[in-house]
Amino acid sequence: MTSNGPQRINRLLSRKDAAIFLTDLGLTISAQTLARLLCEKKGPMCMRVGSRAMYRECDLLDYFRQQCSAPRQSSDEPLRPASNDHLPFPANDRESPARDT
Repeated sequence: MTSNGPQRINRLLSRKDAAIFLTDLGLTISAQTLARLLCEKKGPMCMRVGSRAMYRECDLLDYFRQQCSAPRQSSDEPLRPASNDHLPFPANDRESPARDT
């Protein structure tokens, strides 16, 4: 039984793979930065599996969306949260973008 629905969305990624996943989306970040953000309670949601920190793809996508602002024409314009129109995938769509791996 192979379903790419919820199983794909909730796939767990190691910290290193999570950093690669976010970088592929355009948010350049390292595994060390993810570790620091976890300690500062500022990063994406994380869970422990044994002794390893693991990240769900859907939580990484949520974190990516939080880091995005709406498009601006000038740096003088205030930052506003991005609406779903400006993101590569809508917030209510929990499917992750296609990856070339």
